[in-house]
Amino acid sequence: MRKTILLLTIILAGTTAYSQEISYGEYMDRVLAGNIALAAQKLDIKIADAGVKGSKVHNDPSIAITYSNNEDWDKKMGQGIELELSRSFTFGVRRSRIDLAESERKQSVAMFEEYMRNFRADATIAYLEQLRAEMMLDEAKKIHEDISEVASNDSIRLLNGEIAESDWLESRMAQGIALNALLDAEAEVDRCAIKLGYYMGNLEGAAELRGTGTLELNEKAAPLEIYTAAALENRADLIVALSKVETAEAVQKFNSAMRRPDLNVVVGATYNKARPDFVTLKAGVSVPLKFSNLNSGARIIDEISVQQANMGVEEARLLVEADVMQAYNDYTYATRQNETFSNAMLNDMQQVVESKRKAYEMGEIAFLDYLIVQQNESEMRQQHIDALFGKAVAWVELQRATGFSFEFSTMPIAE
Repeated sequence: MRKTILLLTIILAGTTAYSQEISYGEYMDRVLAGNIALAAQKLDIKIADAGVKGSKVHNDPSIAITYSNNEDWDKKMGQGIELELSRSFTFGVRRSRIDLAESERKQSVAMFEEYMRNFRADATIAYLEQLRAEMMLDEAKKIHEDISEVASNDSIRLLNGEIAESDWLESRMAQGIALNALLDAEAEVDRCAIKLGYYMGNLEGAAELRGTGTLELNEKAAPLEIYTAAALENRADLIVALSKVETAEAVQKFNSAMRRPDLNVVVGATYNKARPDFVTLKAGVSVPLKFSNLNSGARIIDEISVQQANMGVEEARLLVEADVMQAYNDYTYATRQNETFSNAMLNDMQQVVESKRKAYEMGEIAFLDYLIVQQNESEMRQQHIDALFGKAVAWVELQRATGFSFEFSTMPIAE
């Protein structure tokens, strides 16, 4: 039994020795620099920039060369070469095409900001999950150490005839359960650490990552109205909805410009090798007859698209207000839940466990009586950790709903 405990201690010590601590600020630096999905999203803006550049192109001219011979080839009479240059002129199409491309770029930027808002929040929650897993592991270690010490003492007491074999078996069984819980907690820490590596875009050695600090936050909440007003100003998804209106209006203007008649200008010259030879000059314009404009279907589609985009803005505003209200209520509830725990209460529970252990070692109570109290105290500490984690996540979700960006210096993680 002592060899087993010693071996586990060596394993745990080795795990700790090779762990790599990483602060929240360093973690977010590496996330923003190395995440592959984030880098892929940034390319949308470059594509939109290229679209704006491409929209500024002018209509290309056309050149045509024609050879003609109006009599027998051998007589070499009436042969001619014609050179023609033409170009189509559109009115307002290029300008509206540029406006459309610029509005699409603004939408791409807004969508990237919306992606960043959720991405930073998710990455932050992953870091909080790592802190929670580490605190749960510390609690599991403490429980295992306490139970192992009791089981080790029971082995000696059994040899001395101080306890029955059933009591020794019960303590050994409890030790096995505590060991399994400890192994589960270690696996959860590694799982959360690998998730951090994924967000940072590098899984090499990710299982050894360990967060620093605690789940105790240094936040300062504001009234609900402040958060709602800030969200209506900062939320990127609302900005996306507004940009969709601008894009729909730009599409409407572009399609309207496309329905205007084009002006095709043609200039050319023909050299005719006759007797005598001569040159013919020509110039002309052509205007297509836009009978297709009599069909109002395209105009109706554009009008409905603009109307639909405006309705999307109203829906986005309502969604923003609902998100903030829900996030604020969740944060308020999580705060109240944390207030049910206190250091004094946790210390009192620990003293109760210690007194029950002494009573068991003195033979005053059964092992199960001690184990029940010990499990209750451990459950309370785990609930306290869950409450701290829930409040931290609720704070992040409130920031997400409000639209605030998670800058390195503003995330209230106590180091």
